[in-house]
Amino acid sequence: MVRILTEPKNALIKQYQKIFSMEDTKLEFLPEALIKIAENSNVEGKTGARGLRTILEETLLDTMYEIPSHEKKNLIRWL
Repeated sequence: MVRILTEPKNALIKQYQKIFSMEDTKLEFLPEALIKIAENSNVEGKTGARGLRTILEETLLDTMYEIPSHEKKNLIRWL
């Protein structure tokens, strides 16, 4: 599941990193965070890979809306 998040040309993590880069912010995920996201996709309704986008959206939604108002927004790491 982690590979699905990170390896394809249009991987979800890469898409969100691109969105954050538009606000001059670098988005990083620690390997443990990616594993947790992958585990959650198997637990929450057993949606597997199809649920990854929903989990990421729920996880990052507030942060995406708060970025423009933050003074220090160069780097965001998900632990």
